Amino acid sequence: MDAEVLWRLFPRTFPEFDAAFRDEARCRQVLIELRWGGAPTCDRCGRREAWELSNGRFECRSCGRQFSVTSGTVLHGTRKPLRLWFRAIWEMMSRKNGISAKDLQRIMGFGSYETAWTWLHKLRTCMSRPGRPPLTGSLQLDDTYVGGLDNRPGRPDGNKAVVLVAVEPGGRARMEHSPNLRSSTISNFANRNIAPGGHVTTDGYRSFSAKSLGPRGHRQHVQNKKRHISTDPLLHAHTVMSLFKRVWMGTYHGAPSRKHLQSYLDEFEFRHNRRRTVGTGRIVARVLQILAGSRVRTYSDIISVVPCRRFAGVEIA
Repeated sequence: MDAEVLWRLFPRTFPEFDAAFRDEARCRQVLIELRWGGAPTCDRCGRREAWELSNGRFECRSCGRQFSVTSGTVLHGTRKPLRLWFRAIWEMMSRKNGISAKDLQRIMGFGSYETAWTWLHKLRTCMSRPGRPPLTGSLQLDDTYVGGLDNRPGRPDGNKAVVLVAVEPGGRARMEHSPNLRSSTISNFANRNIAPGGHVTTDGYRSFSAKSLGPRGHRQHVQNKKRHISTDPLLHAHTVMSLFKRVWMGTYHGAPSRKHLQSYLDEFEFRHNRRRTVGTGRIVARVLQILAGSRVRTYSDIISVVPCRRFAGVEIA
């Protein structure tokens, strides 16, 4: 199903959502349209001919493989109705500051906190779309720190998590949990998130040098030391960092471990980059669209995740 068509048809308010997805059949049909364009496709032989069985699964006419609409996605093996997953996505996306696992457990009536926590982390994997275009134009690049107990001014020494932030003023943002602030780390982040030829403004810290930002055509500008709001050349980067910290402390009370920090950054970034989208339904539709093409994500995968996983190959201090 084309994204624009889906957005127009998707409910915009919760009463509309509740009426549109009142039964399981409607939820299955939406996922079938999003994943296969309406024709179930075998993930073994690629044939688009399959019988629908009485248990809701499909059987390939060519190779006999049985599969479901959730096979091979983050919903693989779920025993809960799809309608509950749709509701969880709505609850997650309708709050501008996110939702904690404890609140989701209460709203959805789950028997355990671990179930709500796992659901949220599975859905967060659908908020970092692979192959997305890099940031372009005039950019602001800075770093911030999350967690820890060291509140002294300046850059903390080891007990806080480092987060790199790149922002298009008034546009998109990229945020990543970084192992350190070495030049090689900055270069890795810039090469993956910033298009060649970008005009990059930094605070002049030695790691944000021309060497770490090039040779992709980046140009460094040293920040004006005056911190007045009208003269702060990193205003947009500072705003994004401040908003994330409000969510981190306000919604999650600073409790998540450093190992899962990137997942929370992905969720915040996804929501921030769609802050001008009109209607929760369009954002939910985008999550479902990514979910339909996602890969299996089990509880074991989630708890064994590696911190700073996007910086593979970069030397960590």
